[in-house]
Amino acid sequence: MRMAISGGSGTTGATPATPETNGTPAVPDRRRRSVRLVFAAAGMAYLAVGLTIPVLPGYVTGTLHGNAGDVGWVMGGYTVTAVLSRPAAGLLLDRIGPRAVLSSGMLLMAVATGGYAVSTTLPLLLACRLLLGVGLGATLSAATVWMVALAPPERQTWAIGLVGLVNYLVLAAGAPIGQLLVDHLGMNDTWLIAGAMPLLAVPLLAAVPGRRRPPAPGTRSGGALAATLRPGTAMALAAFGYAVVISFAVTALTRRGVGGATAVVTGYALAMVAIRLAGGRVRSDFTSPRALGGVLAAELAGVLLIGAAPCLPLAVLGAVLVAVGMAQSYPALGTLVARSVDDHRRGTALAAYGAYVNIGIGLGNLVLGKVAASAGSTAMFLTAATALAAATALAAHTAHTTQRPGHSRHMTEAGSENPARNTPARNNSARNNSARNR
Repeated sequence: MRMAISGGSGTTGATPATPETNGTPAVPDRRRRSVRLVFAAAGMAYLAVGLTIPVLPGYVTGTLHGNAGDVGWVMGGYTVTAVLSRPAAGLLLDRIGPRAVLSSGMLLMAVATGGYAVSTTLPLLLACRLLLGVGLGATLSAATVWMVALAPPERQTWAIGLVGLVNYLVLAAGAPIGQLLVDHLGMNDTWLIAGAMPLLAVPLLAAVPGRRRPPAPGTRSGGALAATLRPGTAMALAAFGYAVVISFAVTALTRRGVGGATAVVTGYALAMVAIRLAGGRVRSDFTSPRALGGVLAAELAGVLLIGAAPCLPLAVLGAVLVAVGMAQSYPALGTLVARSVDDHRRGTALAAYGAYVNIGIGLGNLVLGKVAASAGSTAMFLTAATALAAATALAAHTAHTTQRPGHSRHMTEAGSENPARNTPARNNSARNNSARNR
């Protein structure tokens, strides 16, 4: 099986669309099994993060005698290296293939997480967390690219969304299990068990078919990175809605006198998981201007609803609408990225695109926090809504200008016309014309 990610402008060998059966994505059995294996391996590796989240803050403030600021650096530091490592991971994906990058990323995650057991100082622990980010960035980038490669073009959106599903499922299950491990086994054994999870995931990859395609002569990453600019910017702006729900909604609702405000976060998380699980049964890939603009408009409405909600049910409904936008826009915009570049640069493009959502969450927290502190929560919600309005317009424009599979009109890299247009009828007509001329 060739590892090219078929579908999109200027590519060949696109897998024909096939009907879906019983809501299952239209993937041949072996390929569907391969996607599931990559999904399972990524989830198992991500347990290195999920199992340690609930206990790391206590380890920093207790065993290492740190303060709240130290907790912030330890808990958030890995996201910086995860973002920065994605473009480099993308370049490696295009050169050595996803199997090698994914295995290497998992190895780094195992070493970094196991290293917590010997981190007797804050600098050592922070160094391990930064190394974890490098491994995590490579792992998630490679898993995304590989699952997209295994899925046919019409199911690329579904495949991209699976990585987000890994995140929410593992965080939901890993946190209570991690606390249980600490209570019964202690800190060091918990670190070692968490570090072993990525290593146990590596053998699963042996059963996944695929071979590396060497980069085409003269291939450069610049075009791939440029292809991520518009969809990535739209995704970064859309992430302001996530920042509202996770970081600011509970405080704003509590000050408004709405009790049980944490249910907003729970409702958001459950909605995200439900939407991603149902993704394989939804025929639309939400990459049309109307569909993509619609889900982001729903997210905008959700933010405004949370900002004005007088009671908890309306606030939870707002959080669900934000989840609709985030759950569908990330894979849809990623699919537009995949369609905008040739096979040899798709790894670089998708890896770089994945960094935009992290940038958007960080920027959203920073900007919205400043606005809330200086002008109040109402201004904060309106700022987030403005960002989402811009995201909606930009995403719809990007969808409008991106060719769907099978609709490309431009030349291939080799300089010849798209082979899909060289139909037998066209060839026969050309021969007839040539005969008449003779």
